[in-house]
Amino acid sequence: AGGARAPARPRAMMGAQTGPPRERSTSNMTDAGFGEAELDELESVPLAGRREKISDHRGFLARACGPAIWSSICYSSFSIAMTLVNKLILTTFGFDYHMLLLLYQNGTCVLLLLAAQRFGIAKFEPLESSRLIAWIPLNILFVLMLLTGFYSLNLLSVPMATIFKNSTNVLVTAGDFFFYGQTVSRGILFSLALMLLGAVLAGQSDLEFNPAGYTWATLNCVITAAYVLYMPRAIKDSNLNAFGRVYYNNLLSLPLVILLDLAVVGDIPRALSAGMKPDDDEIADDIGFVIAVIFSGCIGFFLSLSSFQCVQSTSPTTYSMIGSVNKVPLAIVGVIIFNTRINSQGGIFIALSLASGIMYAYAKSQERSK
Repeated sequence: AGGARAPARPRAMMGAQTGPPRERSTSNMTDAGFGEAELDELESVPLAGRREKISDHRGFLARACGPAIWSSICYSSFSIAMTLVNKLILTTFGFDYHMLLLLYQNGTCVLLLLAAQRFGIAKFEPLESSRLIAWIPLNILFVLMLLTGFYSLNLLSVPMATIFKNSTNVLVTAGDFFFYGQTVSRGILFSLALMLLGAVLAGQSDLEFNPAGYTWATLNCVITAAYVLYMPRAIKDSNLNAFGRVYYNNLLSLPLVILLDLAVVGDIPRALSAGMKPDDDEIADDIGFVIAVIFSGCIGFFLSLSSFQCVQSTSPTTYSMIGSVNKVPLAIVGVIIFNTRINSQGGIFIALSLASGIMYAYAKSQERSK
C-alpha cells in the first residue's frame, strides 16, 4: 500500500453550508458503535488500503476469528448475545439494580480497552480536554440510551424490544431529511413504511403487552435517534476513531451514571444501605448469574473487535446486512429461551417488521454503492 491514494470523499457535518444540501455520512449505528460514517469511509478505500487502515487489529483478530465466514459469525453471535445476556440478567435472574449493572459493564469495557491498547490490539486517542468537551453532549445521550434500553428490555419480550430498536431507523431517516437535507429513495421509504406497519400490528397482537415497557421503548427510540443524528457533530469536533468513541463513551459514562443514580434512581444507595435481600443472596450464589454478569462486562469489548474484523474480512455492505439479518435469529432464540407467549398473527407481524429491516439495509447498501 505504498502508492498514492485517491482523495477522500468530502464528509458532511453539522453547521452552516452554502450550495445544495450535503448528505450526512452517518445514518445508522450498529450495536458495536461502528457507524455508517466509518463504513462509508472504508467503502471508498480499496481493499488493500482498507486492510492497511485497520492493520493494527488484523493479526490478533485473524487468529481469533478466522476467515470471512468466521468473522461474520463472531460479529453476529456477539451482537445477538449482548441482548440475550442482558435480558437473562434483568428478567430471568430478576436483577433490578440497573445502574450498578451499567456501571459494571462500562467500567469493564474501559479496562479491557486499556489492556488491548497496552498489548497493541487496539489504538485510540488519549484523553484531551478539547475532546472531552466535544464528546460530553453525545455521552449524555449514550447513557440515557443504555438506561432506557435496560428498562424496556426488562419489561418487553425480546422480539418486541428488537422491533422497537429496528423502528429507530424511521426517526433517524426523518432526522436525516429535516436536519441534513438528505434525500430518501423509494426503496427506503417502502421498507420504513413496512417496518412501521409491522411494528404497530405486532404491538396490537402482543400477548405480553406492558404499557410501561412500551413507554420506555419509545423513549429509547427517540434518544437513540438523537444519539445517531448528533454523532457526526461529535466525531467532527473530537476526531475520534471507532475504538476512541467506544473508549470515551464508556469512560465518561462512569461519573455520569454515579451522579444520575445518586440524584434520581438510587440503586447504589439502596444496595449499600439495605444490603442484599434473601432473594438477592440466592441470585448471587447462582453460578449461572455470575457467569452471565462476567460475560456481559466483556461482550461490548469483543463486539467492537469482531466488528472490525468483519468489515476487514468482508465489506461494509456485508457488515450492515449482517447487523439487520441477525435480528431474525435473535427474535427466534429470544422466544425459545424466555418462553415468550406469541400467537400466529403476532409472529407474522414480527416477521414482517424484521424482514423490512433487511430490506432497509439492502436499500441503504444500494445507495452507498452509487
